[in-house]
Amino acid sequence: MAPSRGQVVEGNGSAPNLLTYPTNLVQTLDAHQAPVHVIRYNHGSKYLLSGSADRTIRLWNPALGKEIKCYRGHAQEVLALDIAHDNARFASSGGDKSVFVWDVASGAVTRRLQGHFGKINAVAFGPDAQVLATAGFDAKVMLWDMRAQSRDPIQTLKDATSTLTSLILPSSPQLITGSTDGHIRTYDLRFGLLTEDLVGHPIVSLKLSPTASEESILVGSGDGKIRVFDRKDGSVLQTFGGHKVTPQQGSRWGMSWGYGEGLVLAGDEDGKLWSWSVLDAKPLNSSPTPIHKRIITSIEMHPKGKEMITASLDGTIKVWSR
Repeated sequence: MAPSRGQVVEGNGSAPNLLTYPTNLVQTLDAHQAPVHVIRYNHGSKYLLSGSADRTIRLWNPALGKEIKCYRGHAQEVLALDIAHDNARFASSGGDKSVFVWDVASGAVTRRLQGHFGKINAVAFGPDAQVLATAGFDAKVMLWDMRAQSRDPIQTLKDATSTLTSLILPSSPQLITGSTDGHIRTYDLRFGLLTEDLVGHPIVSLKLSPTASEESILVGSGDGKIRVFDRKDGSVLQTFGGHKVTPQQGSRWGMSWGYGEGLVLAGDEDGKLWSWSVLDAKPLNSSPTPIHKRIITSIEMHPKGKEMITASLDGTIKVWSR
């Protein structure tokens, strides 16, 4: 599988090398009082949201290392975040079975959505933020109309047979889910079509290709492997492994595409950050040094490749630059 862009040498004003990633620690954000489960860049990637087991969500300027706002309202751990495209609202969910929709500026909760019967592991806005999708422990996907004040979802998808861990709404009118039943399910919401791809192992996380074509998807699974799937035909293009993750723990471990899809990055339970070349699936370093004290739960790569952010069960968020 070739990277989506040609090799570019780092230099003055040029794009980063596709087989490198930011490794200089510039900020450590440690305001959370418990494990950090999820981090998300806003659209434009200037600000960062983080969700934690301390039941708070925090808004940061990662470059300056400053906390801008703290959002309180959840009764249990925060497991998932997504930000509307205009950056004015975000949605959060977690252990309290509720989805909160927040106004970023005021910190007010504008909607509270209830209907799931267990932890809500994933939330995702549609491209125009008119629809919000949620999924979790009860194996259901619920679709909510953000323009209406109805208390009920407009649609509930019940095809999964076990916990839903991951949810993506690509730019096209599709919805992709990952489940511990080992299936990736792709819904075409216009025509009511469902396509299923069997991975054969519980799916821990999904990450869509960052390029405009969105042709491939990273799949992290319970056997400790990461696979690149072709979305068109469901074929496996590449498989990465060697990092230490214990499937029985059920831990969420972070993974990400590198800049330009030259690399795949993933955290392990020892706090090490692994990186593999997409071309040959070989690790850049077969024995990386730990960068966190516990498992890395979430990784965000800046779209321009100049910055990377990692979060961990050790309660810290770290900002890395080139």
